[in-house]
Amino acid sequence: MKLEHFGMAEPGDCRLVFTASVEELTAALAKEQAAPDAPQDEEELLTAAVNRTILEGFDPLYRQLVQEQKLVPVTDPDFELLAVNKAEGFRAGAQFYTLPPLELGQDTGFVQPIEPHPLRRLTIELEINRNYGDEERAADAAGKAALRDRVTRELYAKRCAQAKDRAEKELVWQLGDEVTGPVPKRLEAGNYFAEQRQFNLSLQANGINFDQFLAVRGQTVEQFRQWLHQQAERKLRSWLGLLLVAEREGLQPTEAEVNAALAHWDEKLDGERTFPANDTRKVRQRLARAKAAAFVVAHSTLTPPPSEPLVQEPEAK
Repeated sequence: MKLEHFGMAEPGDCRLVFTASVEELTAALAKEQAAPDAPQDEEELLTAAVNRTILEGFDPLYRQLVQEQKLVPVTDPDFELLAVNKAEGFRAGAQFYTLPPLELGQDTGFVQPIEPHPLRRLTIELEINRNYGDEERAADAAGKAALRDRVTRELYAKRCAQAKDRAEKELVWQLGDEVTGPVPKRLEAGNYFAEQRQFNLSLQANGINFDQFLAVRGQTVEQFRQWLHQQAERKLRSWLGLLLVAEREGLQPTEAEVNAALAHWDEKLDGERTFPANDTRKVRQRLARAKAAAFVVAHSTLTPPPSEPLVQEPEAK
């Protein structure tokens, strides 16, 4: 496999074109044909052979490119087949993003309040009916009041724990405000669409339609889109900034930690396996980000929630 061209559309947006020989493609075709679930369609077989050639042969080329160009990739490569001929091999392109030239300001000293969502009286009553019905029916007036107080505090403790998790994420996202410099436009756009998909899934999960959401927030569609763009960029800069924090603060994972994660691959955390150099990169950066996020939280301040729960009473009709 040989590199034909390498360049950057803008800082951090890497594009390359490479070729594979007929010998490489023929060897991959033989392996695919020998597989028990080999495609019967000739075009599908050729596609599978091209994919196998890339996954088995791209690794050395990738390692050499990263080393020579001093790149820090942050995404999986996306491959595109440009031309293929069984008698000649194939030509393909790849695109991936690298850490652009960013500056990191402060990485400590952030402040974020823990803000639990208010409890509705209906939520408390439903919890009692569902899990404490016998106890409530057997209690006198004082016992019923004590039960409601206990259940309220238990629910509030859960709300506070959830709010703490949200606040810790917000602390880390504040890091994005301290990361300055150009971010590849296509990476930013892809991150926005991913944020939009996540938002839509959240609305569906909570049974809320978009018009209701806008009414509660008092936003127009355009104002919402602007807000979502800002949130997506902030999170992207935070995601990239965590790598800068790990580098600055000496929080890189050990080889033993990386090897252990590779040996116990988790697709939920790292996606599908690709090729060795990229798989190692993904695991190493995930572990580094986790250490950096813990560092940011440990060196910042979470202001505590109110000691007493806020209970929303039903509106009088």
